[in-house]
Amino acid sequence: MRFNFTDEYQGCFVCGKENPQGLRIEFSYDETQDEMSAICRFPDYMQGYENIVHGGFVSMVLDEVMAKACLQNNTPAVTARIQVRFRKPVYVNEEVIVRGKILSMKGKTIHLMSRCLDTKGEEKASAEAVFIRAY
Repeated sequence: MRFNFTDEYQGCFVCGKENPQGLRIEFSYDETQDEMSAICRFPDYMQGYENIVHGGFVSMVLDEVMAKACLQNNTPAVTARIQVRFRKPVYVNEEVIVRGKILSMKGKTIHLMSRCLDTKGEEKASAEAVFIRAY
């Protein structure tokens, strides 16, 4: 199922269609896995070391897929804490898949996880996070 956005997200750096510098990533929801996912590529201006995507950009997309999991659950939330583990470099213009899901919810606290995989399914990076309900 395709994830629909309202006009309020159009300026988002990760998913906004109106942001000329943004990635314009399209997220979708997988009902069988109960997770959000997206395919993305990082352009060369996002590199840190030569031909390697800066870890901050990888972290940003891992964070965003978890935020989309919250929105899919009709629970707008913001990141309180995120811990990212990098396993392999993500290369400029390499196609990667990001996946994120809610692990648990209690009160205003939401625990989530996300992963960045190459097209062979090998994990490049992963994140665990705590989000707080926005309202």
